[in-house]
Amino acid sequence: MMKVLILTAILSFINAQDIIVIDGQTGDPIQNVNVFTMGDGTTTDKQGYCNLDIFNINDEITFSMIGYSTITLPFIEISKVVSLKKESIPLGLVNVIGKNKKSKRRYNRLERDIRKVHPFAKTTSNLLVEYSSIIDSLEQYSGIKRYYKKRKIFSKIEYDLISKYGYSIKRLKKRQGRILIKLIDRETGKTSYDIIKDFRNIFSAGFWQLTAKVFGHDLQATYNQNKGEDIMIEYIINKIENEKLK
Repeated sequence: MMKVLILTAILSFINAQDIIVIDGQTGDPIQNVNVFTMGDGTTTDKQGYCNLDIFNINDEITFSMIGYSTITLPFIEISKVVSLKKESIPLGLVNVIGKNKKSKRRYNRLERDIRKVHPFAKTTSNLLVEYSSIIDSLEQYSGIKRYYKKRKIFSKIEYDLISKYGYSIKRLKKRQGRILIKLIDRETGKTSYDIIKDFRNIFSAGFWQLTAKVFGHDLQATYNQNKGEDIMIEYIINKIENEKLK
């Protein structure tokens, strides 16, 4: 009951097109829910909020999150609170993990890589949030001055990451680097390319994208928890986060 009262109070301050997605059983907000149509999409933030301004009144909007039942609703029928029901991990996913020794080895390697790089992505996201107010204040400056101030913050974020994790963050294996690029998009809502472009400029972003391509990476890679390898990655991340709660 208390959660419902708190939620009601919060909703009174939300914009007309803002909604919150919650766990139907616990009432807790759900982060990183995919909210999309055939043409557009967004995700919920850490508080479970997302904005529906990008959609049209005639759209059918889908809400999808691994571990929850996917639902599709007409835009005009979407209330301020969207509730998702939990569902079991599909048996097919379990079969893929335990099908044979080769599959198990591949899964174990993926889990080791995620356990290594996920903290890097989380810390990057936290640092961007920490510096967000400073970054917003830089809009008062023009041209070159804003560019150098943003670059200084970017360098500070790099320094903070290296201070915390050492130079191991720069010595990742190719597959670990590929996963980290995806997880940065998952945690920050921005691709690595866009982050570099925001803090440096489009030319720097283009240069590092070309460099990444040489090593088989794509800084514009996005994360989709309902597609391909990302389904397994999301499963492993949820497993890791549930371990921390115990």
